[in-house]
Amino acid sequence: MVPKEDIALQKEVEAKIKSAINDSLSYLQKKADLQNAFDLLSTIKSDSLQLRLLSNLSYYIEPQDSAFFREVNATTRHLAIKSKDSLALANAYWDLGFHYSRNSSKDSSFYSYSEAQKIYEELGNKFLSARMYYNMARHQQEIRDYVGSEANTIAAIERLKPLKKYRELYNSYNTLAINSQALGEYDQAIKYYDQALFFLQKIEDHDYYLILENINNRGMVYIDLGDYHKALENFEDNLNQRNILSENTTLYAKTLNNIATTKIKLNDTLGVNKLIEESILLRDSIQDKRGLASSYFAKAEYHLFNKDTLKAIGSAERAIALAKESLSNERLLETYTFLAKIDNKNASKYAQKYIALNDSIVMEERQARNKFARIRFETDEFIAQNEQLEEETAILAKQKQIWSGVALGFFLLGISVYTIINQRAKNQKLMFAQQQQANNQEIFNLMLTQKQKVDEVKRLEQKRISEELHDGVLGKMLGARMVLTGLNKKTGQEAIEARMEAIKALKNVEEEVRSISHELSHSAYQKINNFINSVEDLLGSAKENSKLITTFNYDEDEDYDALKGEIKINLYRMIQECLQNAIKHSHGKNFFVDFQRFDNTLKVAMGDDGMGFDMERERKGIGMRNISSRIEKLNGTWQMQSEPQGGTTITLEIPLHFMDSNTNTALQRV
Repeated sequence: MVPKEDIALQKEVEAKIKSAINDSLSYLQKKADLQNAFDLLSTIKSDSLQLRLLSNLSYYIEPQDSAFFREVNATTRHLAIKSKDSLALANAYWDLGFHYSRNSSKDSSFYSYSEAQKIYEELGNKFLSARMYYNMARHQQEIRDYVGSEANTIAAIERLKPLKKYRELYNSYNTLAINSQALGEYDQAIKYYDQALFFLQKIEDHDYYLILENINNRGMVYIDLGDYHKALENFEDNLNQRNILSENTTLYAKTLNNIATTKIKLNDTLGVNKLIEESILLRDSIQDKRGLASSYFAKAEYHLFNKDTLKAIGSAERAIALAKESLSNERLLETYTFLAKIDNKNASKYAQKYIALNDSIVMEERQARNKFARIRFETDEFIAQNEQLEEETAILAKQKQIWSGVALGFFLLGISVYTIINQRAKNQKLMFAQQQQANNQEIFNLMLTQKQKVDEVKRLEQKRISEELHDGVLGKMLGARMVLTGLNKKTGQEAIEARMEAIKALKNVEEEVRSISHELSHSAYQKINNFINSVEDLLGSAKENSKLITTFNYDEDEDYDALKGEIKINLYRMIQECLQNAIKHSHGKNFFVDFQRFDNTLKVAMGDDGMGFDMERERKGIGMRNISSRIEKLNGTWQMQSEPQGGTTITLEIPLHFMDSNTNTALQRV
């Protein structure tokens, strides 16, 4: 029963809260009322009443008053734990997650939602558990963890479908569609948009304009598919809807801009400028800066289509300014790429800005994904421990039932027999507890060992990918950049063909990056069938693009294609790294590579006649560390000789017992 003094305090607290939500009050006045309410409710003796009032209070705290909210929320969580009120604790974590979300602290928000989800799931509240899964998925989508977002969204859908929560199902399928579109799975994205529309139409009071947003999103998927006619049909269908201009100006302006962009891609610019100008006017009137950036980018594309480069550059620069104001990084990256292609004078500047921004975004997203993954790992571990504890509890309960029955039976035979059996049961229970403790310790040790193995595999994989990116992708991009730099001021058919070759090289880089990201590098290693030709092509490309004279000596009687894929790819990468260093740093005229076989050892010497360096003073860069790592994988050895103005030579010795063979010898002669 609630004491009378608590009821009086409750009324006073509720009056303070009601006063604080008066819109006519200033921020400081509202904060003062809420602070007074918090001070008053802390004197209430009833924990349950305190919890209810704290939850109500936190709802009305202004978003910018972060410190006050966290104090109230921490008090709520402490009291909920003390009172063993799991529902109040879950609600407090939900409030905290929402607070962090409003303040753009995604990792803290994700953690709070994760804690709330675990508690709701334990309480059997599938609906609120699904809500938390969806909130977590949205944060993962924002940091481009589309696979993780998809997994959590599906977990939400599994809980929502039996409950027939159509609004939440619409949101979930809409999120799945966006994830699929981002992953390039466009047909799947269309299916998810169909599912979202299906559930949207089941909501009795659904927003009509959500249907139009769904149609607009489909149009964007068709643009990604390259089906511009289908995209245009969707956008024009939206434009013809009733009252769209007066009731949803934002969507109307977006539709105008999308139609203009699609018509440019269809080489149909009739009326396009008018569409863009109208979208700019509307978006400016509602202060939609992110939308304005998109409209000015479309205007830049329109001017470029009409071969008015100066106007295209001006519109693109305006798009950059608006994208910065609205924190639209995707628009910034797209516009930097656009300007780097058309503004020859400032191409390098825009390319550098693109690289710097993209690297920054990738780093932030990688860090956030790592934090999210760690939180999910801890959550899965928590669930596994609970399941194990429940199983052990069930076994123990069953044992107790058995022994109680046995004890009761022997009690009927006599007090003396009962005493003996009861003592035996206690001894066995003690032994069971000791054995269980030993088993738990063994499980804990196994978990620690497994975690160490996982961490080691992750470290080795990160190291391998770093080597592939540095030795492979960077080298090819350097070659393509050198070609394009040399052709920058050239015209004619030969220059066009050379540029096409450079573009083809960049496409190869794209394929290599995709190969690395899909963890298919091992199979790629096995595809180098004509190893000598690959090395000759590498040296020949450097000779054409850098005027470096290259020499390659090898025994034509040796079957170098019999080498294992692991040796070929690592040896190729080491030659590529040395060649890059010679081009960038040596300033020499000649570069040589020699292959020699001595019994079961392949000796590779390579070097240049450039400026060299002092080996005692020069620091070892990432390239040299990669060579050291690769030769270690092959159980080989290497050494480097260099001195100022004396060139640089690197010698590798690789044991041949690692190579493929159909007989007992390591390398067959042809």
